[in-house]
Amino acid sequence: MRKFFRPFWAVALALVALPGLAQETSGNPFAAKPADFNAEIRTAVLTRMGEVLQRNAFVPGADFGKWNEFLAKHNEAINKAETADQFSIAVNGALREFGFSHIVLSTPKAATARMERKVVGIGVQLQPEETGGLRVMTTFPGAPADKAGIVPGDLILEANGKKATSPSEISGDEGSVVKLKVLREDGKTKDFTITRAKFSTVRPETLTWVNKATAVIRIPTFDLGYDRKRVETLFTEAKDAKNLVLDLRSNGGGAVINLTHLMGLLMPENSPLGTFVGRAVVDSYVKETGGKPTDIIEIASWTKSKLRSQKNSVPPYKGNLAVLINGGSGSAAEIAAAALQDVMNVPVLGSKSAGAVLVSVMGPLPNGWQLQYPITDFVTMSGYRLEGKGVTPLVDAAMPRKPNDPDPGIEKAVALLNRIALREERSSGGKN
Repeated sequence: MRKFFRPFWAVALALVALPGLAQETSGNPFAAKPADFNAEIRTAVLTRMGEVLQRNAFVPGADFGKWNEFLAKHNEAINKAETADQFSIAVNGALREFGFSHIVLSTPKAATARMERKVVGIGVQLQPEETGGLRVMTTFPGAPADKAGIVPGDLILEANGKKATSPSEISGDEGSVVKLKVLREDGKTKDFTITRAKFSTVRPETLTWVNKATAVIRIPTFDLGYDRKRVETLFTEAKDAKNLVLDLRSNGGGAVINLTHLMGLLMPENSPLGTFVGRAVVDSYVKETGGKPTDIIEIASWTKSKLRSQKNSVPPYKGNLAVLINGGSGSAAEIAAAALQDVMNVPVLGSKSAGAVLVSVMGPLPNGWQLQYPITDFVTMSGYRLEGKGVTPLVDAAMPRKPNDPDPGIEKAVALLNRIALREERSSGGKN
């Protein structure tokens, strides 16, 4: 499925995974062979993939003609695959040879889960602990873990009688059971027997108040779960806050049209956010200037076409602003942080973002499989290519080790905004 909106740039910017923080997901790659995968499907998917990559995929300077070479390197694992999950893992190993983001093969089950915003599992996000076990960082409302009484902060010690070391040990098929031994924060252990089921992955945007002057708005995704009306309501509620922290940590991206919507709540209408560099722009540049098609920065400077913030019914926030990012902030979240940093001089705190900023489309393949492939690169207003590099924060701030621990990112953002407010008050002679 292509994710095109109007204007032309409103396509998919895929979600990326937060290193060290994993969500247990649907299925077991080494489970019994399902009925939806066989040699004929393998051949059909690979044949169509080759056609799509050669004809439609585009990254300035990338040679998609190398696909057959990469495929050959991983041929043994691909041919050994007996399940859909095993096949996707092997093929994605070959796709990673390209060395850039937003090029992923999804199983029919994964493609459907994304559209339905539901997956199968117990519904937790887990952080492996250095001393052993899996720390529950988030539970999804209404998911099996939530219903069973698992809460953020719990430490999963064992899964089905074995030491818990990886989120994959918690995952499994719908209707299957996992037995967990959990260490609670009060020091007591408790056993849980949980049946895996479908659960919603939608995490709503939130507004919290640190103090009377400072609000934090958390945007967990720009993908299908992004709720425009809710976001506008939160910004209306926070409009009188002297300081605002925009939390984009672990926001893996989504649709550009949702990005431009959010930017319209933070920046003046039609503010430039950066430049998409696609095949048409590159071809025009080469034809009109005779320049090199691989000079992405020069091409971005040359073209007048810019990604811009959109007009909303809610006026832009007028107070002091700071942005939080981390290694799980990707795609649209990185563009947002970079644009606010470049255009509005907004301080960015946290840790370096994912560096996964190619614009992509979701292309259908035989038998319900789906290929995400890139069609456009991106350059910031300061002339910086984010792909493979990411956004570097002004101030480093670690994530909390446990859900209820103090949040260094928010603490440092509030301190920085307070200094900005004090400086502004002094410069105005204390009349604010």
